[in-house]
Formats: sequence, structure tokens, C-alpha cells
Amino acid sequence: MTIDIDVQDLHYAYPSPTGKGSPTQVLKGVSFQVRRGEFVALLGRVGAGKTTLCMALNGLVPHATGGVFRGDVTVVGLQTKQHPVAKLAQAVGLVFQDPENQLVQMRVEDEVAFGPENLGTPPAEIETRVTWALQATGLAGYRDRSPLLLSGGEKQRVAIASMLAMRPQVLALDEPTASLDPAGKSAVLRALAELRQSYQLTMFMATQELEQVARYADRVLVLHEGRIALDGAPDEVFRSASKLQEWGIGLPQMVELGYLLARRTGEVRCFMGVGDAYRQLRRQPKKPRKPEVQRQMPAPVPAPLVAGGEALDRREGEAGAVVLDDVSYRYEEDVHALSEVNLSFAAGEFVALLGPNGSGKTTLARHLNGLLKPTRGRVLVEGHDTRTTRIGALARCVGYVFQNPDHQIFAPTVNEEVAFGPRIQGCPPALVAQRVADALGRFHLTAAADLPPASLGFAERRQVALAAVWATQPHALVVDEPTGGLDAQSQRELMRVLVEFNAQGRTVLLITHDMTLVAEYARRAVVLNAGRVVFDGAPLALFSQPELLAQVGLKRPPVKRLAERLGPGRIPQNVLTPAEFVAAWRNHAR
Repeated sequence: MTIDIDVQDLHYAYPSPTGKGSPTQVLKGVSFQVRRGEFVALLGRVGAGKTTLCMALNGLVPHATGGVFRGDVTVVGLQTKQHPVAKLAQAVGLVFQDPENQLVQMRVEDEVAFGPENLGTPPAEIETRVTWALQATGLAGYRDRSPLLLSGGEKQRVAIASMLAMRPQVLALDEPTASLDPAGKSAVLRALAELRQSYQLTMFMATQELEQVARYADRVLVLHEGRIALDGAPDEVFRSASKLQEWGIGLPQMVELGYLLARRTGEVRCFMGVGDAYRQLRRQPKKPRKPEVQRQMPAPVPAPLVAGGEALDRREGEAGAVVLDDVSYRYEEDVHALSEVNLSFAAGEFVALLGPNGSGKTTLARHLNGLLKPTRGRVLVEGHDTRTTRIGALARCVGYVFQNPDHQIFAPTVNEEVAFGPRIQGCPPALVAQRVADALGRFHLTAAADLPPASLGFAERRQVALAAVWATQPHALVVDEPTGGLDAQSQRELMRVLVEFNAQGRTVLLITHDMTLVAEYARRAVVLNAGRVVFDGAPLALFSQPELLAQVGLKRPPVKRLAERLGPGRIPQNVLTPAEFVAAWRNHAR
């Protein structure tokens, strides 16, 4: 048995981000081994040290980060303390959560070829690898595109393809699919599975994609309070459902369903997928069809629109209302990103904007506060035409949180970042302080108030960006993939904040690939494909159209798929969440 990764008693602390005080302890005695050809998934809360552990495998920790490093990390026989990163990179590939940290070329083809070229790979082999890696990640038609002009999910695919083309023995991936649409996640993981089979590649992946973990991983490690708290096959680890819930890590939806059913009925159940759940639940005898369950969607509270005592201005159209009238947009490279889009968002709506990577979601979002102007057509924000209204004025109406937080964070400390918006709005100092304190508290950033945002992890920087926009108290909020890389508890806390915002009668536009969030929170879904609106309606209606979902690379939530397999004789067909399924199943069993 060949051991490719051997970590023994690893302790690591980052240098103090302010240059004062003690180092920040992250890893506290981590030990594990990974056999050649294993696919190991690493789970843990945001800030648990998953990224740190991935970087320790290729020597970036401690060679590039400094800090206090004790213990031993040996990868493919190389002790990381004794070899430079350049040497380790030939054996260990690392894919970052933020793809822009590793994209350096002006063409996709050149980016993917860059690694093999630096390893001295023969030209014919480079071409074979580039072609395969692009096909495996769904980028075969992107060779001549600039990575700079791709969507966030497409950039992530390029980063993964560039690493796949190097054919390392060990591949460490830090949230590699967080920005990908469901079809993209499946395509990348299938490609990784093919690599494992063909080349005995060893994979170590930090992730919050619990559904994919249950399907693809051989083994799961759970990092909690700086140590490996659980280690075993996916079904073994997910049987510790109560611990994972307690730690805020969460469960795959089918595992959660089995856990909730067991708590309600007293029968021990553990479902590792839709097929497994169906085989266990289909034994329940059919009963006369029950009426559809009444879905309890979060609804706005009919209350005055106020923000810290400030009345929202309705003089120029309804607060939070946005209209896109025959909007088309073309980028300079003649890429038609939007075509004849007609949409309106009323005050108080909670809308999910969906579609595959590159479908135009982010382009549309950037039209809502004037960052982009339509090539044709017009966008009205509270009655103001974005073509003739200053971006600063539009920002008071529509707050926009970028998919990549580093595109909007610039202040030296978290506190100053969050305070910037209210200050330029002209808020008095007392109100600025109130807004900042409220935003930092809501997003669990109070302890990080005096830290540089750059010293935080990627997911935590997302929280900073969201807190900064939240503090401006816009009438509508557009959030672009805000939950990518967040653990289950952080997702719930974030969505609770958005629901509270919406309950004040404000508009929320959530760009996401997470269909479970759509099922639980959205009251309307808009689907883009190739820059056109192909669906606009209730999420339940969308999830009842499998052909359309397949066409745009989206997937129904596992609970919905299970309900359809069981049929209306066993479960109402409009259940979309585990809680709804359990309530309906309990009523059925009576």
C-alpha cells in the first residue's frame, strides 16, 4: 500500500495579521494518511482550517505564509518543510477556491497549456492534455476566449482544467466546484473520477458540496476545532448526523431526510441517496391520495419601509422596483451576453436568478445598478433610467454584492470597509456607527472588525462584502452566489438575514446554483440561458419541468426527485424540503 499523503501532528498558526499580538492558531495536532488513488473529502466550518491544510500539502504553508509550523507533512515521499514549492508543484496540484488567484494567461488555451509547458512536456502531449482537460470541464469551445471575460464559474473551470492538464500525482482542491452550476459540478467530478481510474490520481478536496461527497468520495475527514474529529467512509461519517448538525457542518439532503424521519417516527433510517431512500420508503403501503401540502414560504411583512428610522424615498417610483425593457447587451469581443430581456421586479419580491455558467446572470445583475448600460433597451430603477442616472444614486436603490468579494473590498480594515458606504451617503456619525455595529453583528464579523479583509478566508471576505452593502440599507439587494463555500450554519444565518431584509418589504434577487435554497426561500424563479429568459414563475413549476432543467444544466432538489419516484399515492408532489417531506409523511402514516 503506497501512502501519498502523510500528515503527522501538524500544528500551524498564521502570523498576526496586524503585526502585533500572538499568532492565530488554526491547526492543532492534525494527523492522517491518504493512500494512492483515494478520493478524500475534507469537511468543516468556514474558518476551520481547510484551506490552510490544502496549502500545507504543496508547501505554500509555511513557505509562502510564514507563521509557526510544527509537525510533518510528506507528500509523494517529499517532506514539504525540506522542499521548495516549485519542486512540490510537480507532484502536487492545488486548485484555489478563488480562480483569479491562479489565472495568468490571456487565452484559455494558453492558460491550460501553461503548466505542462513549464514541466517540459512534448508539444504533441501538451495538445492532447489541453484538448482532454477542456472537454472534461465543458470548455471545448473556449480556447480563444479571454479568461478575464468569463463568468466566475467559467473561470473556475479554466483553473481546474489547467491543473488537470499537469497530471499531478496528488490533486488538492479547495472548494473547486463552489461557483459551478450543477451540470458543471457533475462534469468536473466525473473527470476527476476518470483521472483516478486512469492514472491512480490521489485527490484531497476541501468542500461544502455534501451531495457530491456522498456520491464520489471514498473517505471523509471532518476538521473541527483544529483537529480531525471524524474519519471514515461517507456513510459512516454521515451516520454521526447529530454531531455534524451540532457543529454547523450540515448533511446531504437525503441524509438529513433520514435523520428527521428517524427523529419523528423513532425508526432508524440512513439514506445515502435518492435511490437508497426510495428503496426503503417504497415499502410503505399506498393510501388514498392526500391533498397537497400548504407550503410555508417566507413572506414580506406589510410594514412601513424604514431603515434605522429613515423613511425610504418613494418619490421616483416604488422603492425596490426594477424594470428591464427589451434589454440586450454585447461585450467588446462580440459576445452577446443578453438578448431581448423583458423582466420586472416589484418591491418586496424574493427572486432566484438561475441558469448555467455563462448564461448572463451576472451581466444582468450589473445592469440593475448601472455598472453596465444596455446595448439596446433600457433599465428603470425606481423610475430612473440607468443610462442617464449616476451609479452613486442608483446604489442607494440597489445594492449589489459581487460573486468575487475581492472585486469590491478595498479598505484597510473590516470596520472601515463596512463604514464606507454609509459615510459617502452622508449619514451622521452616530448612524454610521449604528449601521456598522449592526452589520458586523449580523454577519459575525465583530471579532474581525480591526483586521485587514485580506487576512480573512475567501468565504469570510464574502461576508465582509455583504455586510458593507447591507450597511448602506438599499431598497433592493442583489447577491451573486453568496453561499459558495459556506458551511450549512453560515448559509442558514445568511439566508435568515436576507429573509429579514425581504420582510421589510425590500426586494431580494438571489443569483445561485443551489436548488435547495431556491426551494426553501424563493417565491419566484427566473432562468436565463444563452442570455435569454427561458422561464419565469414559481419554483415548484420550474421543478416540474425536468426537460427544461436538463436543457439549462440545473437539477431538482433530491427531495423533489424522491417524491416523484414514490408517486402521489405515497407523498404529495409539491414537497420541496426535508421538513415538508417529513410533515407530509407523518400525516400519511397516520
